[in-house]
Parts: sequence; structure tokens; C-alpha cells
Amino acid sequence: MRVKALYILAGLVFIVMASVTACSNEQPITPTTQSLPQQTASEAIELSRLAMSNVKSFRFQFTHEIGQTIIALGLELTKAGGLVAPNGINIEAEANLGRAFVKIEAAVIDEETWMTNPLTGVWSEIAPENSPFSFIDPVKMVSDILAETKQAEYVKYTSSNKELLIKGSLPASSLENLVGSVDRYSEPLVFLNIETETMLLKRVAIRGMVQPEDDPDTVRIITFSDFNKTVSIKRPT
Repeated sequence: MRVKALYILAGLVFIVMASVTACSNEQPITPTTQSLPQQTASEAIELSRLAMSNVKSFRFQFTHEIGQTIIALGLELTKAGGLVAPNGINIEAEANLGRAFVKIEAAVIDEETWMTNPLTGVWSEIAPENSPFSFIDPVKMVSDILAETKQAEYVKYTSSNKELLIKGSLPASSLENLVGSVDRYSEPLVFLNIETETMLLKRVAIRGMVQPEDDPDTVRIITFSDFNKTVSIKRPT
């Protein structure tokens, strides 16, 4: 049985994921020369892009420190989480629909898309031509963020946890795979946490307007973990 249009649109919440820490509120500081790695901030981002391009699987989460993401028909996403595997993606999300709080699960396996009815929790397969996930690619989302960050500069290097914090700006258009509709004239601030040993991207904080409806103080957070673990997405039963 196919999901109704409302539920199909609700499935767009797939694009997101999240776990909040306070990093996005950090104020830029001027690091000492001894505290910085040899490469520039832009070079560090490029190394991270290359490292992330070799990742086969990862877990990601998305939420908001301030604001929400409007998906469709008044559906406001609050948080979600999911797993990217070589054969697909699974998602768990929470959103507000008017005054109703809904939970949604989805699974994309090869060319098949499954999603729960947000009211009953029953799984249904969505016909490919009706799938709201056809343009979604979390791997490309990461690549776009790293490739399109501009005016990169170090905020700090923390030797204790071997992590770089880099600040830059990002065209909102590079975040379409995260939020869907964007304000193409906006360039929010972006803060990237990169692990120095592996150069893997651990956290992204996006501060500022991305969607036309956003408050200027909106803060979105994406975190990444469980890199290259052996996982496989299974069809819902």
C-alpha cells in the first residue's frame, strides 16, 4: 500500500540528523603559531574531504540548537538520526505537524524506499516515482560542505583531543541535500570539527539563515560517528 501524499512529504525528514554540543557557540580566538598544524585551514578541509570520500559507512545525527527546519505542509523537523551503509540508509526522525508531535522511520535500500505512517507507525513501500528521497545523497552533502566552505580560518586546535575547529562561510545552496529548499542568497557561518589523526569530519555547526523562513540566529548541528563499521540496511518487516 502506498503512503498518502502527506506521509510522502513527511519522509523528507530523512535528510537530517543530530547531537548537540556547545561548539557552535565558541567565539573565534587567535591561536599561537605553535598550536596550529602545518597546513592552512583550507588545506585541512581538503584533506578531510579526501578522507571522507573513502568512508563506506557512517552514522549521522542532525538537530537544532536554535530554530527548526521546515520540510513540507507545515512539517517542522526537530531532530533525526540515521545510518549510511553501502546498500542504503535508514532514518529515525521527530517533527512537529501543527500541534502534533510525530515520529517517522524510513529506509532506502537500493531503489526501494520504505517509510512508516507518522500516525500509525505502519511501514509502507513508496513507489520509486513518488519517493521524496530520489535527490538525497548524504555522502554528497558532506562533500559539498567541505568543498564549498570559503574564507576558512582556524578557531583553535585542541591538542588534548587532537581536533581542529575551523570557521568559514558556506553558500546555502550547498545545503539543499540537508534541508531541501534554501535561500540561495544566504551564506551562513560554518564551524567544522576535524579529527587530526584521521582528518575525518566529526561535527558541523551551521549558524545563520539557510531557508527563507529561518531566523538569523538559527543554528543547525550535524555530527558523524561509527565510520567504516560493517553494517547492512534491512528491509522493514
